[in-house]
Amino acid sequence: MSKIVRKLKDLRMPRVRQYQPSTSVIVILLMGFSIFILGGGIYDIMQQPSHELFFYPGMSDQFLNESLIFMLFLVMGIIGGLLAYRSTRYTYRPREAKMFLLIGLALLVVSFLGTEIIMSLKGI
Repeated sequence: MSKIVRKLKDLRMPRVRQYQPSTSVIVILLMGFSIFILGGGIYDIMQQPSHELFFYPGMSDQFLNESLIFMLFLVMGIIGGLLAYRSTRYTYRPREAKMFLLIGLALLVVSFLGTEIIMSLKGI
């Protein structure tokens, strides 16, 4: 028995390298999934809303256009936040830092105002 155990210990199995995606890919997929959920993607798949109007005037329903526009505003807000965060890396290049900060804040403001306008059109 000891010879068999020793031979099994000496036996080297080939290592199969497992594919491990980068953290950037995982973060982008999770952000895309969360934007899809927050924008009402599940509702759009389940209810199959019509394309008649641009905005539904109440809170009980929504059209596909509303979902897509809201998802666009979510993407703009996230990109604006990332650009504003990225501006902190350019402390020794103030011109680029200001540019990233201003573009990021502009995207955040446009995103916020756009979602507020959508909510006011819906009657909230």
